[in-house]
Amino acid sequence: MKRITELKIVGFVLISFICFCLIQGDILYAEQTTIDIGGEIVNSTQETGVGEMVSVALHINALDSEPQTQHTFTDSKSRFLFENVPYGQDKLYGVSTIFKGAAYVSSINIESGIAKPALLSVYDTSTEDDMIFLSKGSFSVTGIDSLNRRISILELATISNRSKLTYVKGSGPMDLIRFGIPEDATNFVFDTLIPAAEYIQVDKGFALIATISPGDHEVMYSYDIPYEGQQAEILKTWRYGVQKASILFPHDIVDIRTDFKIKTQETIAGTVYTIYEAKNISKGSQTKMVLSGLPTSKFVERISNEFGSMRYQYTGPVGLLLFLVAIGVVGISRTIKLRNRHQSWLIGSNEAQVIEDQIAELDNQYSKTDSGSQEYRDRRDYLVKRLRIISQETEIK
Repeated sequence: MKRITELKIVGFVLISFICFCLIQGDILYAEQTTIDIGGEIVNSTQETGVGEMVSVALHINALDSEPQTQHTFTDSKSRFLFENVPYGQDKLYGVSTIFKGAAYVSSINIESGIAKPALLSVYDTSTEDDMIFLSKGSFSVTGIDSLNRRISILELATISNRSKLTYVKGSGPMDLIRFGIPEDATNFVFDTLIPAAEYIQVDKGFALIATISPGDHEVMYSYDIPYEGQQAEILKTWRYGVQKASILFPHDIVDIRTDFKIKTQETIAGTVYTIYEAKNISKGSQTKMVLSGLPTSKFVERISNEFGSMRYQYTGPVGLLLFLVAIGVVGISRTIKLRNRHQSWLIGSNEAQVIEDQIAELDNQYSKTDSGSQEYRDRRDYLVKRLRIISQETEIK
């Protein structure tokens, strides 16, 4: 009996000690104000470190303050370290560097108040665009404005680079990654997650000013085109070819004739879409699309007299994007919004967009680790609450 009593006492002491340590750890974690962020930069073309004196930037994106940036250099072992970095559960951290004219970024993963070492891969460069191709591409009709006789188009493309070199633009005006759009297109909107990417208008389309590192990179652009009668014709040029292409349009609103062979139908948010698919389209090939069954002027006039105005509306880019991601037409790994990103790493145009980006990044990070952790739930709850407050403030204004 005495032996049992002694074991109980020892067990109680051990449990009490463990609880004390856990409580102390939580207190220290809650009171933590700074962290150290470090990592290494590797030239993945040469499979070696980049050496010393390569500039590295640390980006800190907070909810209620301006983005912060710190700078340092790599040491002789290609490593970098930012010490005593201000820490907050509502902040996102990332590092970037420019190597041989190309920008590279990487997010920082933080678990239990400790930043995991970042591995930033960089590459040698080339101006030869033979390494660039489209692995996926889609052309979608997202809306028809019968009153103003305009067709809304959404195009998505996955630019792929399977080499061990980063593509950089050459010195000539034709050495840019170019995409064609109809000459009479309006309301052009472009977005991408490629670091530091911009675009310029060129003859018959636009050119992407960006470096394309090895891997897959998504771009998205939308525009409106006019139509006159019940039929319109669009000629799509696949400048870089495409391994898997698709054409989507609402089944009961418009019909499209094309030379794509595979034809299926899917219901997206209650609307039946017809989907054409084709594979391994060669560089420079053209796809002719004939849109028929478009609303006529007489139909618009009749509806206008009866109801005042009329506009065809159905599932827009958001629902269609989700479907395209689901079927693997485009591999977007985080939320892409229809807006331009002209600033640095993860900076949105307003606080609400920043918070939405942070929630998406947080979900993406913890989906690969432990989505049930208390840290994840606390951070996400904080961001959601802050987003609701902003929404309420916007409604009051």
